Amino acid sequence: MNRLIIVLLIVSFNATSFGQNGKMSFERLKALKMSYVTEKISLSEEEETIFWEIYNKYENKMFVDCRKKIKDLRKDYMKSQDSISDGEALRVVKKINELELKALQIKEERDMSLLDQFSAKLILKMHRAEYHFNREMIYKMKKSKMESQKN
Repeated sequence: MNRLIIVLLIVSFNATSFGQNGKMSFERLKALKMSYVTEKISLSEEEETIFWEIYNKYENKMFVDCRKKIKDLRKDYMKSQDSISDGEALRVVKKINELELKALQIKEERDMSLLDQFSAKLILKMHRAEYHFNREMIYKMKKSKMESQKN
């Protein structure tokens, strides 16, 4: 019952999120993802607490150590993409690749920590749920963008 209420709140929250200039904060997206993944992998309340404690620890680390830095690099590059030297461009490419590799290593650490508590099948279900969540979010953002262009 608690899950149903959470899912309904998140879905209604989701509908209003896309109406705000197409931007969604990390926290909003995280809440939607938690709801979606929780629904797909079917955990007990006790398992849910343990799962999300581990998952969030690594997700936050990945956001701070990698995703935010990659976003900042890309943002800086977009401002100077026509005037950047080949040497500087190469430095940015290498830095982005390093950060993406670090993110992958953090995901691997997360999965190993989760495997200490849960079955490999559950971790595989989580990966599948994350994949489908990401695809659904991309679809919704594209749809929202197309609708805003029509108006």
